Amino acid sequence: MKISEATQNSQNQNTEERILNQSMRLFLERGYHGTSIDDITQAAGLTKGALYWHFGSKEDLLKRIMEEYEKRFLDRLINAVGEVKGGAFEKFDKFFRYNAAFAYYNRELCVSFTTLAAELVGAHHAIEIGIRRIYKKYKKFLSSLIIQGKKEKIFKKEIDGDLTALVIIAFHDGILLQWSMNKDEINGEAYVNTFKKIMLWGLMV
Repeated sequence: MKISEATQNSQNQNTEERILNQSMRLFLERGYHGTSIDDITQAAGLTKGALYWHFGSKEDLLKRIMEEYEKRFLDRLINAVGEVKGGAFEKFDKFFRYNAAFAYYNRELCVSFTTLAAELVGAHHAIEIGIRRIYKKYKKFLSSLIIQGKKEKIFKKEIDGDLTALVIIAFHDGILLQWSMNKDEINGEAYVNTFKKIMLWGLMV
């Protein structure tokens, strides 16, 4: 019986998702350089030929993870905050709530991007340019919110938008890692609210 094009596409998508999920899990456990194609194919229950049908190399998998993070997290975050009717305070409130919800449902994507960035930036890997570009976009987005808050006179006028954006990103990356390590011991809502309060107290007049 001939498989329909829709069924074939669905099967291909499911296989790609399985490969990506297992890759992220292994990259988290062993690092990018410590994970081999053999490790990934074994974890995904595939042959090398099947994996290479979907991804040409381990580096292609890495690029796909970066693309998924940018598209599914950062771009959608920017759009969600941009749709908020209100000032900088309301937009930051959306920023914190969106971040928390996305990280809860997409832990491995968020933490794997953060840990892979830490492993590969400065290691002269080709993907470093892409990682830096994503963080630059993230910084630009946050800096624009901080500048807006300064114009509205709810944020301290002496704070630097770019530097503050980098501090928030650094806090966020560290918070993701600690939550991942201690999620069974941490009250997620209280954890996010603490992050939010510390950030806003430091920003607000």
